[in-house]
Amino acid sequence: MANHILENAGRIVGRLRMIFVLLSGLALLVLTFMITADTFFRYVFNAPFPASVEISQLIQPYVVFLPFAFAMSTGTHVRVTLLTDRITGKARRFLDVFPFVCGAVFFGIMTYISWLKFWESFIIHEKMLAAVTLYWWVGKMAMPLGMVVITIECVYQFLFVLANPAARDAKAGM
Repeated sequence: MANHILENAGRIVGRLRMIFVLLSGLALLVLTFMITADTFFRYVFNAPFPASVEISQLIQPYVVFLPFAFAMSTGTHVRVTLLTDRITGKARRFLDVFPFVCGAVFFGIMTYISWLKFWESFIIHEKMLAAVTLYWWVGKMAMPLGMVVITIECVYQFLFVLANPAARDAKAGM
């Protein structure tokens, strides 16, 4: 029963993770096309886009924060396993679980703090100093979104390691 629930949770977390990767990729494409078009129009027609630098500042957090959970799930995040790969047994299981507990706590706190900063900006309609009206909260929304998904990913990975320690080793290619 617990494994069935964990499998369903894994599918949901996987879909959420992939939606965020897709959104991050789209943000990167928009950013790339906007900068390319701005450069072209600036140097060919002497007509740069108004506030293109400020718009890129609002898009960049989506490129950075949204794919965090995907990086963790695929093991492409930065980690050093020089010693932990040589440890076995209960110590290994502890070392597999501990980072996810720490991550869930840390990213949970970051979710809360970044949500407060986003919400404050949203409530006061904080505007950027730009040629057109741009709201800071649009960019600030990316961090709490990314942080909540990586928090969910940490909790899921923690539960996955507890339920399937052998499967975790196989999944990580150890």
